Amino acid sequence: MVSGTTNRECVLGMDLGGTKIAVAAVDASGEILSEGNFPSPSQDGEEMVKTFKALIGQECGKYLESGLRVRAVGIAAAGYILQKEGILMEAPNIAWRNAPLRKIAAEVTGLPVVLDNDANGAAAGERFVGATRGVDNSVYLTLGTGVGGGVYVDGKLLRGHRGMAGELGHIVIDPNGPLCGCGNRGCLEAFASGTALGNEGAGLARKNPDTVLLRMADGDPEAIDGRMVAEAVRQGDSVALRVLKIWSGHLGLGIVSLIHIFDPEMVVLGGGVSNSGDLFIDDVRRTVSQRGIPALVEGIPIVLSESRGEAGVIGAAALAWEEIGGPPPA
Repeated sequence: MVSGTTNRECVLGMDLGGTKIAVAAVDASGEILSEGNFPSPSQDGEEMVKTFKALIGQECGKYLESGLRVRAVGIAAAGYILQKEGILMEAPNIAWRNAPLRKIAAEVTGLPVVLDNDANGAAAGERFVGATRGVDNSVYLTLGTGVGGGVYVDGKLLRGHRGMAGELGHIVIDPNGPLCGCGNRGCLEAFASGTALGNEGAGLARKNPDTVLLRMADGDPEAIDGRMVAEAVRQGDSVALRVLKIWSGHLGLGIVSLIHIFDPEMVVLGGGVSNSGDLFIDDVRRTVSQRGIPALVEGIPIVLSESRGEAGVIGAAALAWEEIGGPPPA
């Protein structure tokens, strides 16, 4: 617990993952006052519900006893969320289906509760403490195993009529492209996720057996992942450089469409892949400049996320602050 926290207002942020549940008390400036990580029994739906109920009651009670004034709860989870109903329909790596998480949390804590997907949480967190502070119109892309996103329009998170808007990874950029995990073909996710980066690397490595990528993968192209591609690029491997250039071009094409649709002030790239963003951000910007309508894409910054570390709980906390009408953006 951070010293001097007595009587400070905060919200409770929860990030529900396949292997852990992260919880934190976060004040109006985005400072984490207290935090903890707990194992997630993600493959047992009944146990997950019990753990969730016990954990949220335990942590909220702990913060209240310490003198913190907990005002709301924000919950972020990967998956399809009926945001208005507060229901997690389904989630990868978590054995929950149609789980009424908002109702459960509200009954346990007696506080306002908001539930949203992790990509919207990341977008909210970026606006809370990151690159889009004070920016009312933005597109945030999470680049990881998949591609997710969150969009702010006129200062409000875009959710749609069922609260499921923002599946930016599933815009189609090539109808004849590779199969996506959603069942469609040619989605941005199938071209521009960390998984796609590894797949692109594997494909070119098979044709170029001298590449550093194969040495990293002990000769098995199927073992090549996005991190290996980034490391090989840093070592100057020509095959990896070609892989990253192809991948960056696909990402740039997707961003062109998103700028054309949403007219943002800024585009932010987050997620695990963005940790290597210095290697590809210039190529992405170049593609956007070359392929976008000049009047729409000129002057739109494309930047890397400033939100690092505990981005999940910060995002969940940001959602909670927004739910109760504060804090105002700087």
